[in-house]
Amino acid sequence: MSKVETISLRIFGRDLTIACPPKEKNNLIKAAELLNNELEGINDKNNALIIAGLTLANKFLTEGSQNGEIDNKNISRIIKKIDKVLKN
Repeated sequence: MSKVETISLRIFGRDLTIACPPKEKNNLIKAAELLNNELEGINDKNNALIIAGLTLANKFLTEGSQNGEIDNKNISRIIKKIDKVLKN
């Protein structure tokens, strides 16, 4: 069984506890900070998470396509993790 670590994050005023492999911990913390920074600049608070998600995904796709680094398997994996967290 793989070793997992639990981290607590605060995103958009909501506390989340997530289990992840230790090697992913720092990236998840950075991702939460990036998402919170994006959310701060959105006036439409009812749709802020959707707008921030779309904005960040667009930035990722735009920058990734410029660098030739888009990996659909990784994108799908990230989307599944986000869906799992939001369902809790």
